[in-house]
Amino acid sequence: MSNLKQELASMEEKVAYQSDERARDIQEALESCQTRISKMELAQQQQQLVSMEGLDSANARALISKLINVLLAVIAVILVLVSTLAGMVTPMLKTRSRVASSLLALLVTVLLWRNWGYVVDAYHHFLEHYAVMVTLR
Repeated sequence: MSNLKQELASMEEKVAYQSDERARDIQEALESCQTRISKMELAQQQQQLVSMEGLDSANARALISKLINVLLAVIAVILVLVSTLAGMVTPMLKTRSRVASSLLALLVTVLLWRNWGYVVDAYHHFLEHYAVMVTLR
């Protein structure tokens, strides 16, 4: 009986030792899996950040390219206007007499523009004076 009890105690120790060893192996395997999962989650987060940065930079590039296209269109319109004005002015600047008459016309236009109120008043005064003269005759 004592041999059987010793044998049973020895077997219990072996089973306890083996179960502890298996528990440690399982615990190590779980920790290893948890580490792998953590690394995979971190890699996925980094990949998402990279893809989001890519979207932001792609949106920024698209916006910049559209802005550049708008600026080019505005510059093209300005160039067309300058070209048209140059085409209109060029015939007036071929000889000295044309340059002088063009400058004189420009000067008169500027003076009329700046003194437009006086011009209108003088015109009204002239019409009133002329109307009085016509009625006196």
